[in-house]
Amino acid sequence: MNKILYLSKDDYSPHYIIYFLGLKIKIRKKITSNDKNLYIDYVLNHQQDKTKYVEITKESHNISENNPKLIALYLPQYHDFPENVKWFGRGFSEWTNTSKTVPQFVGHYQPHIPIDVGYYNLESNNVMIRQIELAKKYGISGFGFYYYWYSGDKIMEKPIERFLADKSLNINFFLFWANEDWTMLWDNGDAAEVLHKQEIKENDAEKFMTDLLPYLKDERYIKINNKPLFVLYDPELYPYDTYINFNKKIRAIAKENGFDDLYIITTTWRADNYKNNYKEFTDKYLLDGLFEFFPQSLHKVTKKIYPRVVNKKFVGEIFDVHDYIARRQYLYQCNTNLFKGIFPNWDNTPRKCYNHAFIWQNNPQDYKVWLKDILNWTKDNKSKEEQYIFINAWNEWAEGAHLEPDKKYGYAYLQATKEALEEYKNG
Repeated sequence: MNKILYLSKDDYSPHYIIYFLGLKIKIRKKITSNDKNLYIDYVLNHQQDKTKYVEITKESHNISENNPKLIALYLPQYHDFPENVKWFGRGFSEWTNTSKTVPQFVGHYQPHIPIDVGYYNLESNNVMIRQIELAKKYGISGFGFYYYWYSGDKIMEKPIERFLADKSLNINFFLFWANEDWTMLWDNGDAAEVLHKQEIKENDAEKFMTDLLPYLKDERYIKINNKPLFVLYDPELYPYDTYINFNKKIRAIAKENGFDDLYIITTTWRADNYKNNYKEFTDKYLLDGLFEFFPQSLHKVTKKIYPRVVNKKFVGEIFDVHDYIARRQYLYQCNTNLFKGIFPNWDNTPRKCYNHAFIWQNNPQDYKVWLKDILNWTKDNKSKEEQYIFINAWNEWAEGAHLEPDKKYGYAYLQATKEALEEYKNG
């Protein structure tokens, strides 16, 4: 007799599994009228749910040098620049993606609607003034600005250049070189369609440091033992010898300009092949350490969940971040210099709804548990000069990863950040 088995016990699996003549056949369940009615009610009414909304705090956090420092990654994309106009059309920004997003299933929190600073334009420094005020109010010590540099060509650099020129924007920072090809994935397209190729050419080390040094010499730039902190997204994108020569040259130029060296770290996701010996990876690529750029690689260790997705054209996977946090899977030993990372949420359906989206729907309470744990880990495992934690992100709105307040949660994630800093030693 053939048996029909469900993938889950709660009937939320989107498929039947049928065993027939020794073959395993997966058949998608039909969407019922009840499914559709529940979905329509959710889409029409979930924005009215204010039960999880948290108002702005009346008491600012006093950032202490004795606490690990929280650095939020910062996307400078929200302004008009020639490449966006050329590739995606006039007026395009991340707000274009976020505003068009709809839920794919009942309980799917979309769209994310910003409040406080709102749908901002980074043409004005007034936006950063308020962002910095909010960040410091809740205990964020600095921003990690994404830096887009293509053999001398810079993209999205204007907001960072204005930040550098305006010393009243008083928050610490570092640069995170997003050294990958720019592809159509930015707007739900194909990663194979390269818009701007990433490569290292002759004399690029000198050109790169000419552009970088004004930032590195700024008094707000984060330095560890007189070594400017610099994040490189992926050293494996280049031929090995080309990368090693580049690494050595930019370090030498930093020393020629009064620094002890550069403090270069990269993300753990490419190092997964070395998971049992991360030190081999950092040594091979002349790195000072790694940081957890979550949710990169998180799909390998978190369980999938199966809500009834109504949109038949949706392409993506949904994961259980609550289980990951409950089992403290982020607490592990590493044989190289590791910096912990965390994210408030992750949902890149605004960019990739039809091109393999990943969804981890978190909540402020679980996020706070996670953050408290890694604050304690950092305090116990890192030297005082190296006590940094990286939050992904301050404002990645099209990937659902933002500490900036929104219509559903208000200031809840910022409040959870503040409380974690104030409670972690007793946690």
